[in-house]
Amino acid sequence: MIPDDPFASEYATTAPVEELWYGMDPLCGWCFAFRPVMAALLAEEPLPVKVLTGGLVLGERVQPIAVMRDYIRAGFGRIRELAGVDMGPGFAALLDDGTWTSDSEPPCRAIAIAESLDESRTYAMADALCGAFYERGTRLDDVSALRDVAESVGLDGEAFVLRWDTDEARALVQVRFDEATAMGVTSYPLLAYRRGDTVTALAQGWTPLETVRARLAAVRQRASGDESK
Repeated sequence: MIPDDPFASEYATTAPVEELWYGMDPLCGWCFAFRPVMAALLAEEPLPVKVLTGGLVLGERVQPIAVMRDYIRAGFGRIRELAGVDMGPGFAALLDDGTWTSDSEPPCRAIAIAESLDESRTYAMADALCGAFYERGTRLDDVSALRDVAESVGLDGEAFVLRWDTDEARALVQVRFDEATAMGVTSYPLLAYRRGDTVTALAQGWTPLETVRARLAAVRQRASGDESK
């Protein structure tokens, strides 16, 4: 699992591929704020991304979004200050209405289905869902809206819908929740770099691009030095 002091520690995994691990939830406002950082980083370093969804809003936390309205508005004040990002008018309207039930299972299930259809588009789906929610106020439990998002990232919309309301899809997302929890993903966003059998955390919570870039460069340089010995 990712250690409590992620910037000082590394831990082993059996996976052999160089990639980024991204712990996120489409309902996480700080993940929305982190989208520009991820976009810029991936433009510079087009690494594959493994999405880890732990489930931000599950169980007793599932409730009408009105319950969290004041908390969310206050949070976006801080997001504007640090990240220069703000909610879109569609999300502001959804928040004002307050009747939509906030629940991470449907959008995370959509990510799991995307992974099952085309693993290479998993991150694109996760990113697009977060953007659709906080920019346009897309209801992330509406299968028609989810199909539109899936098609926007190049997935087969019909195949997505066919898998949506199935026991297999519900079981798969629970597996993904359990995997993320077992790996220590309990807060979002979380970004880590994996090279061979070593994983190093790059960001835990919203982090500026310059910091993430510097950490990635440092760990890559160290890894290259180790491999040359």
